[in-house]
Amino acid sequence: MSEIIVMIRSEVGMNRVSILSNQAFQEFVNKVSQILNKPPESLTLTLEGVVITQKISPTLPIKNIPKFDNGAFINVSIDQRKVQQKPQQIQTPEQPKVYMASGKLANAQQIQQVDHKIHENKDHALSQFCQHGPQAKCINCLSSTSTKVEQQEKTEINKCKHGEGGRCLNCAPYEQEKKNTKTVNKILCQHGPNGKCPHCIDEGQIEAKHLSFDQYLHDMKFKCRGQHPDNGRCNNCLPPTMISYKLKKDCKNHAPYPKAMCNNCLPPSILLKRQIYRHVDYVEFLNIPEMSNLVQYWTSKGKTEQRMGFLYGYYAADPNYQNGVRAIVEAIYEPPQKGTFGHVDLLQDPAQSHADEIASNLGMEKIGWIFTNVNHDCFLSSEELRQAAQYQQMHSIKHPEGCLVSKFLTVVLRTKKDNPDEVVPEVYMVSDQGQQLEYDGIFQNSGRRKVLQVREAKNELDVLPSFVYNGKSVKEFEPDFFIVNVAHGYNPNSNYSILKLYDFPVENRSVVAKQQDLKTFLHKHQKKPSHHRFADFHLLLYLSKLIDIHSIANIAQFIASECEVTNDLLDIVKMYATGA
Repeated sequence: MSEIIVMIRSEVGMNRVSILSNQAFQEFVNKVSQILNKPPESLTLTLEGVVITQKISPTLPIKNIPKFDNGAFINVSIDQRKVQQKPQQIQTPEQPKVYMASGKLANAQQIQQVDHKIHENKDHALSQFCQHGPQAKCINCLSSTSTKVEQQEKTEINKCKHGEGGRCLNCAPYEQEKKNTKTVNKILCQHGPNGKCPHCIDEGQIEAKHLSFDQYLHDMKFKCRGQHPDNGRCNNCLPPTMISYKLKKDCKNHAPYPKAMCNNCLPPSILLKRQIYRHVDYVEFLNIPEMSNLVQYWTSKGKTEQRMGFLYGYYAADPNYQNGVRAIVEAIYEPPQKGTFGHVDLLQDPAQSHADEIASNLGMEKIGWIFTNVNHDCFLSSEELRQAAQYQQMHSIKHPEGCLVSKFLTVVLRTKKDNPDEVVPEVYMVSDQGQQLEYDGIFQNSGRRKVLQVREAKNELDVLPSFVYNGKSVKEFEPDFFIVNVAHGYNPNSNYSILKLYDFPVENRSVVAKQQDLKTFLHKHQKKPSHHRFADFHLLLYLSKLIDIHSIANIAQFIASECEVTNDLLDIVKMYATGA
């Protein structure tokens, strides 16, 4: 009985899923359903062009499914019609016997009163062995409550995609909860199911300046509770959409523009204010040695040649924020570039597609960009903010609610103002409004770092939105209005990291990796398992220039699934390393 690890690719990103080879196919579908938080009947699974949800019997063991092997990629499409077709029906268990404090069996009216208390305090239900009223507690009802909590905990831990002994973001909060156990007397709460008070507040949650995007949507929907059916929609339920700030030229209320125009055709006015939500709540850097290497190389050039790179990693749920999203960074790819004291120009890069394909087979994707900076006059200059907005627009994805969002990050490696020898990272995103304004071509180069400028109208038919700040119309303003701060930190624990090594020479620098570097690297790590020995992003990029990209993609899949690399691939690499 062995464990099989596969990758699933869906509209919300990529995930690793592990399952035992003797488990039924339906159990795998249920596990995917739990990870994506979608009903099983709405999922369509495709393996190498074959729709296996239609071809495979639900009871067939995983080991008997053709090509369902370690490292396999499974595409998952979601039928939104089946997701919103009808709410899930919940089976109500049989009503337990209820006894009064006197020991007599409760009548129907007394049971109804107990039911009311049970609904008010769902975590405290009387069992058939209780000999007290609904406000009291005993070992019988407390054990029932703890059993429900344990069952819920097991359900959440089933989302883990690693083997025994491993740790990930899904099981980490439960380990912390066991270490910091606190008795919470929820029976004293006097509010509804969505309220909070000192008796039930979750001390593990972080009170952040920005709401997570999903929590923002939840709070908006909560405003219209009871106003319409569950499947209805109103302004509170609808997710924020990307508003166009261009003149509407296809209005149906009058003759085509420019023959006629109404108020609905005009772009909306913009009240300058900060965004209250963010699409990523926390960034976790697992590639500490790689970031240190980048800083050292930048410092060796006297910090006069700025450097930039693209970040590769993946997204996961963050237990420290309500409905939070965490970005995990594992690699930096530095494309060909020419840096000056205050700017970086990217050069033509034929290897960019190799970096993307290798990352994809490792179970990662491009999640941001990083650059060095010595200026302290602003968080992001007008030029940097516009570039970040362009990157975000290029990497927008469809949210399950139907709107387009971007989780693309901007990381700045900046020297400290009071200590120029110390470099610290700062993480930002551009607000949805700023991203759309840049996409619609509203801004222009101002030539000043601290000033974002609205372009001039090309002619009388070129109508631009008006910007309002403190009740006045403005044409220039600080970039800070469109900046969203993102929390970040390091994690030296590599138990659940995909990449393990960071000591192979980095590409596109003044010193180019050679055959001797490959030979030395393989000799240094020869005692490690092959999937560990090749778990260096820059090593894989170097090999992709020597060997065909398809072979390196296969090696990347072995690394992601923690399986030994096949002998034929090892022989090919050895041949290039030794020259034999």
